[in-house]
Amino acid sequence: MKIHKVKVFASKDKLSKKNQLHSETIIGLILDNNKINYVVTREPGGGPLGSDLRSMLLNKDSKISSEVELLLMMADRKDHIDNLVIPNLKKGIWVLSDRYLDSTYAYQGGGREIDTSVIDRLADILKLPQPDLTFLFDLPPQTALERAIQRSALDRFESEPIDFHTRIRNAYIQLAKDDKKRFKIIDASKDFEGVKEQVIKTMSQFLNE
Repeated sequence: MKIHKVKVFASKDKLSKKNQLHSETIIGLILDNNKINYVVTREPGGGPLGSDLRSMLLNKDSKISSEVELLLMMADRKDHIDNLVIPNLKKGIWVLSDRYLDSTYAYQGGGREIDTSVIDRLADILKLPQPDLTFLFDLPPQTALERAIQRSALDRFESEPIDFHTRIRNAYIQLAKDDKKRFKIIDASKDFEGVKEQVIKTMSQFLNE
């Protein structure tokens, strides 16, 4: 088995919180069965700095420009990489993260329509590592919003118009097309058992490469 640097659990629009946690549990059980040590984290909010930024970024009352939003996301990511991801990787521990750099290309690049060359430049400056595997849990935007409403009150991003979410989905799909080896698209419109089957199949193939 080859050694993988980063496991990124990235989603276009999250499953319901219950199913999201179930999916992480499925991956965790597979890693446990293969005696692979791992940590589970998220962005934003994977560290002390991220926790504070997460509250600000998700608060519907926050008045933040698209450019400031991008810079805050990248600052959180750099802190997250330096203080959690890299230290664990150096110890041989795998990292399973809910969202990563692809989310910035989708949300700030696609949703906010910021030129992706700006994101490219920031990623280069910050020397952000590339994940080995990315799960894209794909849902029609309206379905994703309906699930979000059932879960809790909508946050700042979820409260944006449907066109915003459509641009995000399109950006994610394009990222997946541009990097078919790394991205694995999961049809999240299926029930839990259907999602579980896809995740298990993908992880099994990945571990046997």
